[in-house]
Amino acid sequence: MTVTEISAKNKASEPGRIRVTEVSPGTFEINIPREGFSYKALFTLLIIFFWLLMILVWSVLLFQYGQSWSLVSIPFWILGIVTLRLSLKAIFASQQITLTKNELTIIRNEGSTPSHITFKAKDIDSVSFVESSFKSLAGITRKGIFPAVISKNEAFGFGERSTKAEKQYLADFIKSVIKP
Repeated sequence: MTVTEISAKNKASEPGRIRVTEVSPGTFEINIPREGFSYKALFTLLIIFFWLLMILVWSVLLFQYGQSWSLVSIPFWILGIVTLRLSLKAIFASQQITLTKNELTIIRNEGSTPSHITFKAKDIDSVSFVESSFKSLAGITRKGIFPAVISKNEAFGFGERSTKAEKQYLADFIKSVIKP
């Protein structure tokens, strides 16, 4: 079993985030780990908790004028809780790609239910970069450029939150194994 770690070129001294493992001859498993609690994630969570704290104070102040007045804060509570849930989902999301010369499977672990899609090599038109949208840590849909498998005129992205060097490595490695 061979394990290769990939790190961004500007941070070569840090351990790589992406792990490529050859589980058997010609079968590779690529693990793209969760983002975890980076500074960006902690800042996002801090803003969300500040929002929820302000809504709590506002709700208590409204409650003084009557219970029905505090109902005005419900949409803001919902917004804060949904944003918190989406952010935590993005922070703990991970991906796994299983790759052989005949088949490619992308598995996304977001929340409690993993999703996956499998492609036969003959059905893959290309592996290239696409510009599309993905969920950011704040639960907001953002545009970005990331690698994708193009099959039957549809793009299936992966590694959206990886660094530029990691994205390039992923695309190049998959191309070298699949050779569409």
